[in-house]
Amino acid sequence: MAVVDEADADNDEGNNMQSRQIYFCRRPDGKPAPDVFEERLVDVAAPRDGEILCRNVTVSVDPYLRLKMYDRRSYTPPLRIGEAIPGRAVALVLESRAPGLAPGDHVVIPGGWQQYALVRGEAARRIDLSVASPGAWLGPLGMTGMTAYAGLMHIGRPEAGETLVVTGAAGAVGGIAGQIGRLLGCRVVGIAGSEEKCRAIVEQFGFDAGLNYREPDLAARLGAACPDGIDIHFDNVGGEISRTVASAFNDFGRLVVCGLISQYSGQQHADPAALDEFMRLVLTRRLTVQGFIVSDLERKFPEFEDRMANWLQTGQIVHREHARSGFGEIVPAFLGMLSGENIGKSIVHLAD
Repeated sequence: MAVVDEADADNDEGNNMQSRQIYFCRRPDGKPAPDVFEERLVDVAAPRDGEILCRNVTVSVDPYLRLKMYDRRSYTPPLRIGEAIPGRAVALVLESRAPGLAPGDHVVIPGGWQQYALVRGEAARRIDLSVASPGAWLGPLGMTGMTAYAGLMHIGRPEAGETLVVTGAAGAVGGIAGQIGRLLGCRVVGIAGSEEKCRAIVEQFGFDAGLNYREPDLAARLGAACPDGIDIHFDNVGGEISRTVASAFNDFGRLVVCGLISQYSGQQHADPAALDEFMRLVLTRRLTVQGFIVSDLERKFPEFEDRMANWLQTGQIVHREHARSGFGEIVPAFLGMLSGENIGKSIVHLAD
């Protein structure tokens, strides 16, 4: 990944500081590679009224960024060539001209893939690292946890005794969604891509069963793991796996469409007959099918942070993170996450 120096020595508004920053330089054809990104050095401006200057401590890498690489309409605007890569980060406030925030505070911000970030104070969420680690504030206590909680509660509407199936079950959102379902009294079955992941979701996350979709005859194994059928499917994957799950739905089942990772890099699943069969199931089994974006739902659940913090502190929710260290590991962490290397939340620590 090339490094470009874009710092301006004549910038009088800077802090005599420079920041490493990763930006988007090429739209990938299929699976992204390192040459989709480049690194540059930029000047760090001093904060103006209402702004804070922060040093990113831990950054998040998330699958939604793959969707932003397409030049097409989605729920989030596409990345522009030359745009800095966005993303959530835990950061340390260095300078503040925003009320309620002071140097030394730790915050969650839209800090992006860079060393230093200048953001509006209202975009920052002050956090307490004595309550949870930086990774947890980006995972179960962050947008990841809210995604799992809001999607499951608003669309899945779990009731004790029901069966919940989670695809992408070892991922950041899937692992939390399954644990919440378990706490609410559901039988929880996870589908993941390796035996190691299946062991982790059962032994660490408390799922009732884990199924490796790479092994043969998933439909039969799913039927054995869900003897009473399926009431809720929290779907992070899409494609053939999701069609297999749909065939086992009970009447009035709920399909929570959170992600479609099987399609993110342009994989094709053209099968008109499969769509016809799915629509037949929607009608005859009276299924509820709803996609969602977490920003649509987060205000509906003001209790989330207190409830999730309690679950974490009492060990009822287990936080597992796939962590790397060093600025140069951000792109490898992102590409590895898209390839399924992680169990739990994928993060990169930049500094103490």
